Amino acid sequence: MPDKRYYIIAGEVSGDMHASNLVDAMLELDSTIQFRGFGGELMQKAGVNISRGLDKLSLVGFVEVIKHLGTIKQNFKIAKSEIEKFNPTALILIDYPGFNLRMAEWAHSKGIKVYFYIAPQVWAWGKKRVVKMKKFIDKLFVILPFEQEFFRQNGIDAEYVGNPLMEEIDKFEMEDDFLVKNHIPINKKLVAFLPGSRESEIKRNVKSVIPVIKNSKDKFFLVAARSNLDLKFFDELASLKNVKVIFDDSYKIFNVSDAGIIKSGTSTLEAALFELPQVVVYKINYFSYLIAKNLVKNLKFVSLVNLIFNRKVITELLQYDFNPSRVEQELHLLFEHDNRKSMLKDYQKLKAMLKKDKYASRIVAERIMTG
Repeated sequence: MPDKRYYIIAGEVSGDMHASNLVDAMLELDSTIQFRGFGGELMQKAGVNISRGLDKLSLVGFVEVIKHLGTIKQNFKIAKSEIEKFNPTALILIDYPGFNLRMAEWAHSKGIKVYFYIAPQVWAWGKKRVVKMKKFIDKLFVILPFEQEFFRQNGIDAEYVGNPLMEEIDKFEMEDDFLVKNHIPINKKLVAFLPGSRESEIKRNVKSVIPVIKNSKDKFFLVAARSNLDLKFFDELASLKNVKVIFDDSYKIFNVSDAGIIKSGTSTLEAALFELPQVVVYKINYFSYLIAKNLVKNLKFVSLVNLIFNRKVITELLQYDFNPSRVEQELHLLFEHDNRKSMLKDYQKLKAMLKKDKYASRIVAERIMTG
């Protein structure tokens, strides 16, 4: 049997997690596979020889991308050079569409098979990209129920494999002394606050929530932060008496909290799967917002839960609506019985929609290994 080598690229924290699970699943099927690529610590631990870390890859917003064009250009150069030397069986791309779709086009021109896991959200704001995807991607693995039909209608070989978050949450184990260890009071309502994973978004999101925290004497806020970020971004939060900043433990925060203020993104879906009533918030650079608003004209929602249901399950406070007054109002509603009951009922439906007989990583691994 010839050696199997795969080059794999993930450019964000969530992609690193899903890529590492995929690598684990593939190695279970064949322990001799070699992996190289771009990604994070989880991929490295799984056995991928990483040449470019997330610190050089994870960018958000149009303005932020423009600021780092030199780094992005260098990333392309490194990836192309390594792939040509490595001569992989196939290229595996995990989400990260701005970079990975261009890599797919280049790989296709070189006759390299391309697998794309976790589809770009072209149904939201990049429908012109669908034509290129059809040309350059050999197989697309999608993780949201409605995506399979959308892509197949556009002539792309797409398969819904379930959602990889189900695997992560099934792995989760809660520690018994979490509240005690972190000095979290048991006589107050606990609110999870996830301000994001990038410095630019944290600055904006924290500013809109701090007044709410100061006015919420009956609540205690658990702020989810990542240890790779500069601690100064959390100094003001940490100075408040009813706040605890906790690093790299968002699932434990979800598990003990009574409600959540969650930045739009993967975390909103994770919170829902933990059955946490939430309000979704999002604010970006003003110019990035104007560009995005122009591109996304027909999309009713931004949060994954609402998109999956195609109706409002969770309130979304975006840009100008994301202000202390509205956050405080919506947070209050999350503790009202009828609102909680309705949201939790929808969460149960959501779990049923996302669950498969096998984990997504195993299904994708099998398809790639037999493809």
